[in-house]
Amino acid sequence: MAADDHALGSGESPRDSGIGRHLRRERLDKGYTLEKLAEATGLSRSYLSNIERNVNSPTINTLRTIVDALGVSLSRLFRGIDREQRVLTRPEQRVELTRAGVEGITYTLINPNPVGRLEMMILEVAPGASSGDRPHTHAGEEVGLLLSGELDYWVDGVHYRLQPGDSVSFESTTPHRYHNPGTVPAVCVWSETPPGF
Repeated sequence: MAADDHALGSGESPRDSGIGRHLRRERLDKGYTLEKLAEATGLSRSYLSNIERNVNSPTINTLRTIVDALGVSLSRLFRGIDREQRVLTRPEQRVELTRAGVEGITYTLINPNPVGRLEMMILEVAPGASSGDRPHTHAGEEVGLLLSGELDYWVDGVHYRLQPGDSVSFESTTPHRYHNPGTVPAVCVWSETPPGF
């Protein structure tokens, strides 16, 4: 990406620079109409249109369904128009995702073009929201820093109550889960390797 590509083009709003623009570009490159993509994904044309216009934020599963139908990887999707790695990401270029079936948890990718081995995000957990009662595991390593609110975190069955400024780090193969016991959102900066999105 050219050094001045961080600036919005004339007539381009911050909303236009989100994930929808990249999805639309890949769809057009593939030669798909919205109708054809809707047929390939099982999603409605209007919903896909809203995603492309950044009216709706797709869930992780939905995003994966779309990129699979387009035959592209997430890392390619989040690269710039010229397919080069983005060095600078402006706040309006971040990508917000949710998990299907999980209410109150939002992931905002800070480096939404993970071509390396590290992924960073802002994790926001609404009051009472959790990753579920069953711990989960996956390959890799994680480090999280709580910025505000409070968060209960369990790693290998051991409970930790995080306060602002506290951090956790662990191998992702260790069973882990979390829950916000407070009355305000818990906001964290999170990193993991390898990238999970």
